[in-house]
Amino acid sequence: MFASKYSACIVLGIAALVTGCATTGTTLRSSAERLERSAYDLSDETRDADASGDYRRDARAFAEETRDFRRVVEDRDSDDRDIKKAFGDLSERYHALRDEAEDSSRAETRDDFRDVTEAYLDVEREVGDVRRVASDN
Repeated sequence: MFASKYSACIVLGIAALVTGCATTGTTLRSSAERLERSAYDLSDETRDADASGDYRRDARAFAEETRDFRRVVEDRDSDDRDIKKAFGDLSERYHALRDEAEDSSRAETRDDFRDVTEAYLDVEREVGDVRRVASDN
């Protein structure tokens, strides 16, 4: 009984990763890639702009965290727990960086962060879909 229920949970979780999010129609993998691109674009923009040293450093660390998250999502040996843990780490960094961007007096900083927020919210929805599929079984 336990083995079959666990197997069904894994199959449905993988199905959610492959077929994608019901809300956005994208897969977690593609959203993780988009988030990583947005984060590295932000990191490059902060390096070129007149951003504070702390914000530049935090943007770079966030970009590296998105790369690590994407790698966990792409790893065939990763399970839901691995994805949740990696997303939790990513989420902590995102919220800290978002707070810095919102507190910035530069409108460009807030505008530059908008793409990252959109990509992050897609990933958040899709991770939630994987969690719901796993908990339903």
